[in-house]
Amino acid sequence: MRVSAADGRGAGGVGLPAAPAESPLSTAQRHLRLAREHLAASCEMLKDCNRHAVDGYYLACEEAWNAAWTYPESRDMLIDAADCYADGLAGLLEAARRHDRLGAGGLWIGPRGRPILVPYRPQALSVDAGSIASIEPQGQADDRRLSRRHLRDGFGLPVVVRVANGSTVENPQGFAAPRQSLAATAVLRFAVPGNENFLEKFAGPVARDHAPAVLDLANPVEIAAVRIGKARPHLAADLSAPLLDVLDGTPKSSIAGFLQPFGDGSTRPHLEMLEPHQPGRIPVVFIHGLASDEGTWFDMINELRAWPEFHRRYEPWVFHYPTGAAFLQSSAELRQQLTAAVRQCDPQGTDPAMRNLVLVGHSMGGLHAKLQVVAPGDQIWQSVGRVPFEQIRLRPELRRQVARAYFFEPLPFVNRIVCIATPHKGSVLASLGLGRLASLSVRTPPESKAIHDEAVRLNPGSFQREYERATPTSVDLLQPGSMMLQSIDRLRPPCWVTVHSIIGDGHSWFIGVRDDCVVSVESAHTQGAVSEIRVPATHTKVHHHPRAIAEVRRILIQHLAETSPAQASATGRAGSGTAAIVPVAATGP
Repeated sequence: MRVSAADGRGAGGVGLPAAPAESPLSTAQRHLRLAREHLAASCEMLKDCNRHAVDGYYLACEEAWNAAWTYPESRDMLIDAADCYADGLAGLLEAARRHDRLGAGGLWIGPRGRPILVPYRPQALSVDAGSIASIEPQGQADDRRLSRRHLRDGFGLPVVVRVANGSTVENPQGFAAPRQSLAATAVLRFAVPGNENFLEKFAGPVARDHAPAVLDLANPVEIAAVRIGKARPHLAADLSAPLLDVLDGTPKSSIAGFLQPFGDGSTRPHLEMLEPHQPGRIPVVFIHGLASDEGTWFDMINELRAWPEFHRRYEPWVFHYPTGAAFLQSSAELRQQLTAAVRQCDPQGTDPAMRNLVLVGHSMGGLHAKLQVVAPGDQIWQSVGRVPFEQIRLRPELRRQVARAYFFEPLPFVNRIVCIATPHKGSVLASLGLGRLASLSVRTPPESKAIHDEAVRLNPGSFQREYERATPTSVDLLQPGSMMLQSIDRLRPPCWVTVHSIIGDGHSWFIGVRDDCVVSVESAHTQGAVSEIRVPATHTKVHHHPRAIAEVRRILIQHLAETSPAQASATGRAGSGTAAIVPVAATGP
């Protein structure tokens, strides 16, 4: 008589052995294998412009997530799963962009007839989900204006979050830069792996009624590591990507702004905030030099932003202006716009950070910085006029416009300036043939020419000879014999303003004199500076040199110590935060 297995078990006989339980490592390997299969198939669908690539990449991310969470004790498994996860997330965002699945509220997945929203969740970012214009996956091209890229390996996908502010080059909105970009790390956060019920497994992860995941956008400066089970991997980061994204969208106007000042929107003076303003952060205003633009500062800003305390306590502003225009006109524009920006950011006057601005100027930008913190009286006017300003005949509207360029008070909210390779006593190159040719090449803005011509016509003999010929250009100002430059050099900031100097001496003449090929050490020396260092670099490289960047950082640390000691004492603890990558089932979507 034959005995069945069931009979044998019931009679105490030997039955069929139960299937062995799958080990966590085997389960993780299975999830990883499925993730790679979904990833490969989705890449092919993306090439064919198949909209199902979105859901395929989504599945790849979930399987890679499950692999990481199933066996995080294995370092190799965690690394392999994180790599596959990041590739899947990059493909997901790219496919979603192509097929219009990224919206203001989040990422749409699933069938057309019944799509499901995966919401954005900013984590320690300075913007909310409604202010996100777009998410740009990692892949910003390198730019020679940044000497290096600050990357960190880890879990998640570094991305750029572009902020919706409505500002463009042609139509600026407030003081927001046309493209404001923030560093973020995308983490597509799923439920606890293995806890799906039968119906959820049958329907599949892209056809459930509730949001199956959350797309975290974490600030990688504030959040340095994540928790996956008992593991503590770093949060992946690309701190340079936002600046590269801004450079990619910024018109290069250095030469245009020199030869055709005030020609169009890209060559008009404008103060710009590279990030959305946050109360409590001190603005550091970077002012470029002759025949340059704000892009020249991005190398220094890139290095400073790798310092977590800069993110926490400072924010970079840049002044974009036509360097070939009349010098005092651009300086007056900076003064007016700084005042308006401070009023906009702190209308009640209650934020101490907005009373402690720092100005950093390179070359001619250092002269602009100085003119924001001095009271010239009539000294600058005497360099162009032979009679008191009150005796000059001008229409009232033109008189007011001229007066604001020559007569002003120090800005009360600026209490520190840094002059880098600044020609306080001029540059001999401005007097040579090259400088004269450059000055003749500048096209004087029509409004400046009209004011000059009317003033000279109505007031014969009332002006110095160098002003009677034409409106002095920036090159004219930098001639060592310029009366205006000499008058500016004699001005001294008030006692509440701290001045620092960084000088380039990377070039040596045969007679033993050192300079930066453009500005001599003597000319760059700043009277009254509390600190002065020399950098072995030429003029256009001084502010890129590591020693100069380290000095600016030291100055900013000192600024914190003198303006907010409690905040300065925490600089060593910055950037050590750890975030829990908690499955959505634990917190809800």
